[in-house]
Amino acid sequence: MKQKLKFGIIGCGAVAQIIHLPILKKNQLIEISAICDLDKRKLLSVAEKFHIEKTYTDLQKFFDENEFDAIMILTPTNTHKEIAETASNYCKNIFIEKPITRNHKETKELQHSIKKNHANVMVGFHMRFRPDSMLMKSLIEAKEFGDLYLVKAGWFRPRSSMQNWFVKKTYSGGGVLMDLGLSIIDLAMWMLNYPEVFSVTAHNFFITTKDVEDVSVILIKTKKGHVISMEVSWLLSNESEWFYFNLFGSDGSVFLNPLRVKKQVGNSHVNLLDQSRSVTSNLYLKAYENQIKHFVAAINGVGKWVSTIDEALSRQALLEAIYKSAKLNKEIKF
Repeated sequence: MKQKLKFGIIGCGAVAQIIHLPILKKNQLIEISAICDLDKRKLLSVAEKFHIEKTYTDLQKFFDENEFDAIMILTPTNTHKEIAETASNYCKNIFIEKPITRNHKETKELQHSIKKNHANVMVGFHMRFRPDSMLMKSLIEAKEFGDLYLVKAGWFRPRSSMQNWFVKKTYSGGGVLMDLGLSIIDLAMWMLNYPEVFSVTAHNFFITTKDVEDVSVILIKTKKGHVISMEVSWLLSNESEWFYFNLFGSDGSVFLNPLRVKKQVGNSHVNLLDQSRSVTSNLYLKAYENQIKHFVAAINGVGKWVSTIDEALSRQALLEAIYKSAKLNKEIKF
């Protein structure tokens, strides 16, 4: 049997406890060698729950006393850059939960360090690993929908963390755009095969927050003629979370959550696939499971590195333009 990959986990907050650690423990190719967090009480509680022997509150000792095949950074956004730069001196395979950093400048500086140390980075954008997203991508690659021209997407749900740092720009880098918007931007650009952006127009709202936006409406135009229209909000319009991602082409259209496929036949639309009656709740965890499997495959050399730091840099440049558009209340051209 192949030796397990030794993972080091930095950060024991909610995303680690609820999502990543349960998935890592189930993966037969992974051994969680050590965990690190500044909060000793939380650290020991997590170690006991997930049966992890080595615990550290000192990051330097964490690296000095272990040899890792992979590092996962699951800490607040303002710490990502410094931790990742340090990690790249000790380990060449690094996973960073999104967003990679607070802004384009930090991402550019981190990119320099990562390339200097010949390390690999995968940023945690799990939406592209949903089974329905992956099927949608395969249909797009097969040219099932002809020439793509429009993406309409939105995500309405409470913020991902109720901790105070999440709504302080100096810590988080932004509000709902960083939390939900980046995931939609990543999904859209991936589906469209990363077209160059022509312009962005955005409007941000501060309904219940002061320092970061809690509602945002964005229009992105690409140089190939695509239009991406998206809306994200921490304020729910109904009692449950609402996510949609719809893509339109000259020969048909495809809709996410649930997955539905329609083809243009003459002047009519024919339903080819409709998963409206299927359960979509398990797609959330399945996406995270697929993401970790892909990370492991990339480490072992049997999968391609995706959601790289180069992709993250372009996303951050786009996000910076979106914030600029909202601030100046005008279209920003590239």
